Amino acid sequence: MKATKSSYINLKGFMIGNAVMNDETDSAGIVDYAWSHAIISDQLYHNIKECDHHQESVTNECVVHYRGFAEAYSDIDIYSIYTPVCLSDYSSRFSSKLVVAPRLLSALHELGHKLPSGYDPCTENYAEKFFNREDVQRALHANVTKLSYPYTPCSNAIRKWNDAADTILPIIQKLFKLRDCVFGSTVVTLMGECQ
Repeated sequence: MKATKSSYINLKGFMIGNAVMNDETDSAGIVDYAWSHAIISDQLYHNIKECDHHQESVTNECVVHYRGFAEAYSDIDIYSIYTPVCLSDYSSRFSSKLVVAPRLLSALHELGHKLPSGYDPCTENYAEKFFNREDVQRALHANVTKLSYPYTPCSNAIRKWNDAADTILPIIQKLFKLRDCVFGSTVVTLMGECQ
């Protein structure tokens, strides 16, 4: 494709933060992170490492290991492992924060201490209740078709996405001639440290 004056973008560089870039390394990265931060045991870590992540149908034994992984995060905010979690509506055994984990792990979704000043881990719960109020939906012209299910921050259509490529590394390789920055974090768990 030839760039025209209207389609040309003078891109000087790009930056990717906490991106899901490659299923294989992202899956390995989230497991390595959980183990290196004592979220999962040595035994569970080694069991998961023995699973074949490339096969279409995961063995029952590996499903048990992945379920153990999900349980380890049930009381932890996967986005910020050192901050408190919302306990006001503690009905779910598995963390809803696992929805953005790599696809292999996100399939497992089915399966009163004082908070620091200025931080409320229940904000998402308040927003969900607010956006489900009929008067709010009316004011926003939302849910005009009267859907049979409530608003949620991430529906199953989002949680169970499967229309993306397994990797975006070929795209990134095309852009390597530009300046780029891929960064990791020791707090955010959703990206492997080594990309």
